[in-house]
Amino acid sequence: MPELFDHDGKAVKHTRGRVRGLKYHYITAGSGPPLLLVHGTPKTNFYWYKILPLLTPYFSVVAPDLRGFGATDKPPASDGYDSETNAHDLAVLMSQLGHEKFHVHGEDRGAEFAYALAAVYRERVLSLSFCEMLLSGLGLEEWTHFKPENLAAQYDQRGVWLWHIPFFFIPHLPEMLIQGKEDEFWTHFMVAECYNPSAIEEEARQEWIMYSKQPGGLRGILETYRAALKNAEFNQSQVKKKLTIPVMTVGAPEFFGPLVKEQMEKVAENVQSSEVFEECGHSLALEKPERLAKMLRDFMLTK
Repeated sequence: MPELFDHDGKAVKHTRGRVRGLKYHYITAGSGPPLLLVHGTPKTNFYWYKILPLLTPYFSVVAPDLRGFGATDKPPASDGYDSETNAHDLAVLMSQLGHEKFHVHGEDRGAEFAYALAAVYRERVLSLSFCEMLLSGLGLEEWTHFKPENLAAQYDQRGVWLWHIPFFFIPHLPEMLIQGKEDEFWTHFMVAECYNPSAIEEEARQEWIMYSKQPGGLRGILETYRAALKNAEFNQSQVKKKLTIPVMTVGAPEFFGPLVKEQMEKVAENVQSSEVFEECGHSLALEKPERLAKMLRDFMLTK
């Protein structure tokens, strides 16, 4: 497992503690207002290695491996990988660390979990950074359809055809096709989402592929997609009461772009800061860490 470091070059603190009956791996570093970082798929908390030193002078950063990922437990129940369940996990983790109120930043699937956390624990989340994601049941599935408009959208910056979402949803078949080819599959999957193919460095690539090969690793990744219908039901129930906390959005022109802001405006009343990062793909914290860190600091340190 590669190490993560703060702004002083000191290794972060690793903990494997119990959270709602699961052994959770998380890292803590820095000082200041608490900031929870929520990674996407198929990644782990090592995803934050570039941006972490840019945040630790200003925030007390908490970055877990989500259930099913990395060194956190991968429970067998197929109904434990939805966004609301993850929200409860994250809320309990922050309580155990003494953070009753906190900021949260999520990317990719982690952004959907971050939204769920803000929706369920409205009195605890100070601000939400929702980046490079759309919500299940509120627009995400529209980009999964096999139709000419979605295929064409991949080439003119109007969106992307999300072929993998229905594929990962299918029981058993993805496991059969990916197992034994994890290196080739996940490398292609992650690099294809980047503007700069070299943004996925070898150390990170090997970390995520290694965990996908471990017992339950591939299933943990896929179960987050198989929870899509449950997530859709949850999101549709929450949109009736929009978030009132400050919200920030970032999209990338090579992926969701301006759709991210449009998505949050459907579910939040107070979208204060929104950008589309030029020459950037789906992995914001790897492709534009300095710009993202500055935006998070400017947005959250005034809240």
